Amino acid sequence: EIWNTVCSRAVWQPMGFVYLYNILQVGNAAWREFLRSVLNFTANQLNALLIAAYVLLYLGIMAYKYYFIKWSWRTVYVFTTLLNGVFSMLQVLLIQGITFGLSPFVFALGDDAFADFISGIQFLPTTIMMVHLCPAGSEGASYAMFTTVNNSAYTLSAAISTVMLGIWDVSKETLMSGDVSGMTKLTILTTFIQVSGVLFVKLLPRTKEDLASLHADQYSGSKVGGFIFLTITFLSILYAVVVGVLNIVKPGWAGESR
Repeated sequence: EIWNTVCSRAVWQPMGFVYLYNILQVGNAAWREFLRSVLNFTANQLNALLIAAYVLLYLGIMAYKYYFIKWSWRTVYVFTTLLNGVFSMLQVLLIQGITFGLSPFVFALGDDAFADFISGIQFLPTTIMMVHLCPAGSEGASYAMFTTVNNSAYTLSAAISTVMLGIWDVSKETLMSGDVSGMTKLTILTTFIQVSGVLFVKLLPRTKEDLASLHADQYSGSKVGGFIFLTITFLSILYAVVVGVLNIVKPGWAGESR
């Protein structure tokens, strides 16, 4: 039943979008180091950013439930992706010391924490879609598989973020010396990568009705699509595990500061 499920175009096409989109959400892995080393954020300030992020994540979920739920899934993703690009580019201003009279902490609170508000908006449509993909009789196993695909893409994205630290010198020593050119370039690059996820939005059904029509198409099955879907999922998990182990046993292997 699981194999038949992943072979259906109604499954591998939208989940393919979820995977591609999430894997492109590559963050700047040196950002926290920049806040600590250059802007001298204290542990309390960093914790405050984390708390604000969780609150805004919840508010994002509520915003979708009471307002954005009327929008098509494609529109939600296009809007939030572009908005995320704007907030990500604000980090460049903070790196350059342009905060429009605001303290660096308040400015960081806006451009950093609001990214979680956007993630909150995207959370419900993705979850709703995955629920509707589950076949009768194997709902638990199917939903677990879909969430694994979703989470493996995020994990792989984080692993890629670590590898990208070696593109430019963003080590602690370089940042503290006042050279933030690498930090600026890395932030711009990761922002463009994140926004590029919108290019795949046509893989996503507009609504639950569009998803149902894909399910109803008896010619939408593809064993090749199902095989690719499962292979990429397992390889992503394996790669993320390997990078995680290397980060533990050989810190700095990717060129980042230890």
